[in-house]
Amino acid sequence: MIRIRHAAVACAAAVAIASIAAAGAQAQSPLPINVGWVQTPGHLAPLLDALAQKHPEVMPHDGKTYIAKALRFKGTTPQIEAMAANELEVASFAPSALALAITNAHLDVRVVSDVIQTGAHGYFDQPYMVRKDGPIKTIADVKGKRIATNTVGSASDAAMRVMFHKHGIQDNQFTTVEANFANMVSMIEDNKVDLIAVMPQFEHRLAVAGNYRTLFTMGQAIGPSQTVLWGMRADFIKAHRAVMVDFFEDHIRGVRWFLDPKNHAEALTIAEQVTKQKPEDLAYAFTKKDFYRSPDCKPNIAAAQADIDEAVKLHVLPKAVKLEPKYVDLSLIEDAKRRIDGK
Repeated sequence: MIRIRHAAVACAAAVAIASIAAAGAQAQSPLPINVGWVQTPGHLAPLLDALAQKHPEVMPHDGKTYIAKALRFKGTTPQIEAMAANELEVASFAPSALALAITNAHLDVRVVSDVIQTGAHGYFDQPYMVRKDGPIKTIADVKGKRIATNTVGSASDAAMRVMFHKHGIQDNQFTTVEANFANMVSMIEDNKVDLIAVMPQFEHRLAVAGNYRTLFTMGQAIGPSQTVLWGMRADFIKAHRAVMVDFFEDHIRGVRWFLDPKNHAEALTIAEQVTKQKPEDLAYAFTKKDFYRSPDCKPNIAAAQADIDEAVKLHVLPKAVKLEPKYVDLSLIEDAKRRIDGK
């Protein structure tokens, strides 16, 4: 919380003291940090907002040296424009969106943290599903069909297109229908699309219905994936490094809190309150049926690079990007981890 202090001053010195107090208050004001997210509880940003209010001891710097605000986006690529306009300090980028931010938007951006990984360490592997009685029996049948995606260039979208390209299916050979992940289930049920990407919170609903099957998974398309990572502009990191270490200290503590089995029941309650989803649809959260999240927030840079390279090879991305060393800065999470673990 921002605390405003009041003091009685003598009339003769009021102007001078007020000016000094104002300057001091400005210098000590918490730094606003806008954090982009797309879907939750996969992206923890909205849940961490709730955790900071409920358990301030887990995130002791929140409201003191910084104030974080979770901003929702349709996908990872729209966050490029927001970051370019200085409206977003921490972007949740798919590797493909990160590459576009560097090559198309010419942003001097750095990979700073993990968000979610797909098909890693035996955790959730995102399925792309079709109706059992629908027109798509094999990947070759995708030609001429209606394919749902959250946004072109997102992690889910890029992996899907890589799989299609591997099977000789070009982008102009199917119809892309952009939709929120939450709406895709009803869209395929209403026969408005023929294939959808399924987040773990909706997989349960489709399994109960029994009318759907997995055509392929993200892991089958691109292997274990650094699906989403956090990116920040280099100039913002340089200008606010000390505060950002505070932010990541709190963030690592928050991620570990959600992953700790002893907090599982309360973590699900927070997820239910934030997402307004049914408990049975969230039972998977923070288990091996969920995305993998690094407890140290360490991203898999090799996997992110492999995702970009494969997308360039198959002409899903227009230009190659070499992430290390220029576009990676893990020193913030490393410094934050040392504060927490002492090593």
